Amino acid sequence: MIGINVNSKHHAFADMIVRGIKTIETRECMSLHPYIGKRVAIVETGKGKAKVLGSVTITGCEWVGNTIEFDAYADRHKVEKDNEYYISSKGKYLYFLADAEQYDGLEFIVGKGIVARNVEEVTQ
Repeated sequence: MIGINVNSKHHAFADMIVRGIKTIETRECMSLHPYIGKRVAIVETGKGKAKVLGSVTITGCEWVGNTIEFDAYADRHKVEKDNEYYISSKGKYLYFLADAEQYDGLEFIVGKGIVARNVEEVTQ
């Protein structure tokens, strides 16, 4: 299984994803396009060693180009206006997440990767 990195240095985004609270992951580029329709592990980064917290299925994607469109999804992406991940003038890709699974208190420490990494050994 591929694990995608979710930076949680200042916000608990990875935890919110695996608990099904954050159902949209935002990105400035199409980095998650290869995983649309696939189940991926959620790798929390930014707080010590990278670790797998759970998994989700990426069901689709939508590009939004302005704050009005972005804010319409605020209850699902959980990115507030003062957050470093708030939409810029470049726009944002919204990746829709479903079937969240938290690994019941288990956290698997994994190796290095910039956007994604293979976490097969720890998720079986």
